[in-house]
Amino acid sequence: MKIRNFIFGIALICSICFTSCSDGSSSSDSNDTSSRVLDLRIKKDGVAYNPSREIKREGENAEITKTDRVEVAAVEGGIKFSITPPEETTYILIQRIEENGLYSTKLDVPLNSAKEFIYPLCEPGEKYKFCVRIETGDRLNAYEDFLTITATDGIGDIDYSNLKSSRHLNLSYDGTKPTCQIIDCIPPEAKNVKAFISYSVTNSNTINWDATDSANEVLWLGNYKGDVSEIISSEELYEAKDYSSENPNVDGYYKNPDQPFKYFLDNSNKSYLFAQYTYTFELEMEGQENFMWRTASIDSEPIRIK
Repeated sequence: MKIRNFIFGIALICSICFTSCSDGSSSSDSNDTSSRVLDLRIKKDGVAYNPSREIKREGENAEITKTDRVEVAAVEGGIKFSITPPEETTYILIQRIEENGLYSTKLDVPLNSAKEFIYPLCEPGEKYKFCVRIETGDRLNAYEDFLTITATDGIGDIDYSNLKSSRHLNLSYDGTKPTCQIIDCIPPEAKNVKAFISYSVTNSNTINWDATDSANEVLWLGNYKGDVSEIISSEELYEAKDYSSENPNVDGYYKNPDQPFKYFLDNSNKSYLFAQYTYTFELEMEGQENFMWRTASIDSEPIRIK
């Protein structure tokens, strides 16, 4: 009888310990998972409060920032942009800048559209910083106007607090085509959500965007555009840059995907490949339904390919 009670007691203690450990582990896993997932859905009141984004006011009106080419104002529905680009403008890009310097949500402004519109991806009381890039001719000839304003209205925002370098994107290369795998990421819920991948090459496993010497500079290779998928493996490159050209300024330097990925990569004469994965999407904006939005880029680690 004593032996049976002893065995029952041991079993009961083991059961309690197992249940306690199991519950603790499950809770920890759940919290760890929530801290890993990058949720790119637009949420109202869904962005973590940032104490450095306090409201700045001049009297009863929210602050207004103006440059020679761009003016912003907090209005009903979001932030109103008024852009006056030079006549020779070839490209307009609005980029939001986070407190840590990250360039996050981007908006490509069509050249044939009105240059006055309301930017809706914002929340009341949040301070936003923007870089408006206006290119004239090519990427080297550009104006960059920086603006700061506090929103008083908007449809919601995207929370990038869980965006960690290389945590959400694995890159591999089989000698013919690259493969990108997205991990722990929820795409935006919007119209026409697509995948946009930009490939670049360099000679180091550390990216130095400011390098200007040929040995360490980062060279953009080309883009992939397609349907959203957790794994994308493709040889396609759009607007690919052909480094085999003797004269990079001749027509056709940027080519359509009529040759495989390997051709452009081999002619780049670089040893490391890396990818930047973004989601493109559309929002219903009054009179501007075809504006193309891009999330912050999800970067891979550079991988050695030569």
